[in-house]
Amino acid sequence: MRILMIADSYPHEEKPYLTPFHHEHAKVLSRIGEVRVLTLIRGKKFGFRRYRWEGIEVEAFEMPYRAGMGFVFFPLALFLHFIQSFRGLAGFGPDVIILQMALPHGIAYLPFAGKKKFILVEHSSSAHRRNVFLERVVAAASSGRYTVSTFYRNLLERRLGVRFHGVIPNPITGSDIECGTRTGRVAFVGRLDENKAPHLFVEAAKFLPEKRFVMMGEDPHTEYSRGILEDLPPGVEYMGAMSREQVQNILCGSDLLVSTSQFETFGVAIAEALALGKPVVWTDSGGPRDFLNERNSVLVKERTGRAVAEAIEEAYRKLESGYFDPQEIREGILRYAGVDAVEKRYREALGRLLEEGN
Repeated sequence: MRILMIADSYPHEEKPYLTPFHHEHAKVLSRIGEVRVLTLIRGKKFGFRRYRWEGIEVEAFEMPYRAGMGFVFFPLALFLHFIQSFRGLAGFGPDVIILQMALPHGIAYLPFAGKKKFILVEHSSSAHRRNVFLERVVAAASSGRYTVSTFYRNLLERRLGVRFHGVIPNPITGSDIECGTRTGRVAFVGRLDENKAPHLFVEAAKFLPEKRFVMMGEDPHTEYSRGILEDLPPGVEYMGAMSREQVQNILCGSDLLVSTSQFETFGVAIAEALALGKPVVWTDSGGPRDFLNERNSVLVKERTGRAVAEAIEEAYRKLESGYFDPQEIREGILRYAGVDAVEKRYREALGRLLEEGN
């Protein structure tokens, strides 16, 4: 089986940390058939790039880009995705098309949908609030509609008025890393923006001076992120954007992960911490409800730095008492979102598409 996966972004040499979950989906699909990924790279010039990322064949158009000028770059992205789709259909001859998220590439693919049906896997956090009309058009045209969590499926069905067929979680790979004993360090992983709310993590650190706090994630260089990074307390270290392997190593050397997000369609960083046997302190953000519970996490009672600190203290008491079992935590997330579990869901989705005639 030949599988053409189309995504608007993908990890590459300059930004290996960019949407790594797209790559995890491609790796799972490569267990089912031959995969080729089509994507865009936003940089400073026009160009074309063909490369392999951990064994996955990728073709990418490069385009210049400046934030805040969507009226220029959105049409350009549509044009390049249209060309990509045409080339992919003609040159690769896929049996199945899978779109990771709907926009903008889903609009560009619509002219070809009559020739080759497609599956949509939606995990964009903006799909329910931005360009809703276009999102609805792509979703309605797809022959299989899936999201990455039950929470997001329900939300999109209400917002778009389109029924989704099921949930395909972001794949989580088991790790052979042997994590050591407690270190007194807690970790945060996420972009330094208002949705991820790292200011709550920093505020919690002020109440727990005996702990070490590490933050990993891209700095978008906004007024919000500047306000955080320019006034870090002594016990907080910012380590910048890091590769998946670097994040895993730091999580392995931490006692737990803290997630202060307001909204998550899935919660990849949370799931990857669980795959290392690490419990999670979290503010309810939606998507992680599918796999977080009292045996692997502590839910923060309110969105304040003090409440986050209190939840961290509770998590440490449970760690010290042996309440959190690393092996149980690890096995639980892999049963739900491990590679084998996600492959099974993809095979069911692809089987349904092919039975209907593609």
